[in-house]
Amino acid sequence: MTVCLGIDQSYSGLAMVAYHRETKVWKDSLTAFPADRYVTQSDRLDAIQARVALNVRDIEDTLGRIDVVAMEGYAAGAKFGRELAGELGGVVKLALLDVLNKPACYPLIIAPTKLKKYTTGKGTAAKAEMLLAVYKKWGVTYADDNLADAHSLARAANTWLTRTGTKAEMDTLKELKRFKGETHLV
Repeated sequence: MTVCLGIDQSYSGLAMVAYHRETKVWKDSLTAFPADRYVTQSDRLDAIQARVALNVRDIEDTLGRIDVVAMEGYAAGAKFGRELAGELGGVVKLALLDVLNKPACYPLIIAPTKLKKYTTGKGTAAKAEMLLAVYKKWGVTYADDNLADAHSLARAANTWLTRTGTKAEMDTLKELKRFKGETHLV
């Protein structure tokens, strides 16, 4: 049994999409963490880590063992919110490590431009283009761009794991490199 998990981490919509390769069953979740709901940023991060852990346990309970995780990387050159994005990515990784506790699941980190290229063929696609590409390419409709990105990440994880996909997909993923226990596509 092989389950691939895609995570698009965002405070406004942390999206997780899991795919069971053999049964072709998909499972997705979307949770927002607006700052005004929490007393401190630490409370917010604690809630995120707990939610990710619950979602991962639920995925493994319903679909089976997660074999590979792909997370969206940070936007290179972003001027605002880098520290908050780093904290968010860190607690997601900690939740994965805590629940999965196996090196095979250390995440593939895929830069936003590479994810767009994998999905649409170009690294500059807008959010609406990603939603449309997910529908055209895989027949899946999402109203939220975070879920579309997470879906694309789960597909990329599956392509990376199985070494099967279109030539363009494979060419994009060839650039994945190991970096301190994680695999990055920057």
